[in-house]
Amino acid sequence: METALSNITVLPSDKVELAMFSRKIKSEILANDRDPLLILKQLKFVEKLIADLLTDKELDDHFLAEAEKYKEKTFEHLDCRFTVAETGVKYDYNATGDPVWIDLNNELTKLKETIKTREKFLQNAGTGFVEPNSGLFVNTPPRTSKTKVTVTLK
Repeated sequence: METALSNITVLPSDKVELAMFSRKIKSEILANDRDPLLILKQLKFVEKLIADLLTDKELDDHFLAEAEKYKEKTFEHLDCRFTVAETGVKYDYNATGDPVWIDLNNELTKLKETIKTREKFLQNAGTGFVEPNSGLFVNTPPRTSKTKVTVTLK
């Protein structure tokens, strides 16, 4: 009986299989007469599926419970190294009430705002200008981008 989970088990399970599978899919996409935008749409859904599953708290707890059955924090299993580790550590420095940190953070916030304002100015400076304080010619920043099809899932 086929289940949703059984579909995952037919996917690559090591680096060699992954590389071969990826090359095969790419080759088929380029050589196929299927609608490339339909394939892109499906790839985006797969990407979202994986992101959703890998960030699900209930699944995280389930995976952690299984990994904690092993004696070591890092262990080899299924040709992989698994590590139980504390991740996403955050500190709330604002809650310390430290006046030095608060002053430094306020300075940093102001500097970031000043930099953003200057960057906007430089982006719109035409072909450049002479900076009055130094007398140096300042060029407009080079702009780079790439054109790509984006997909918004509905």
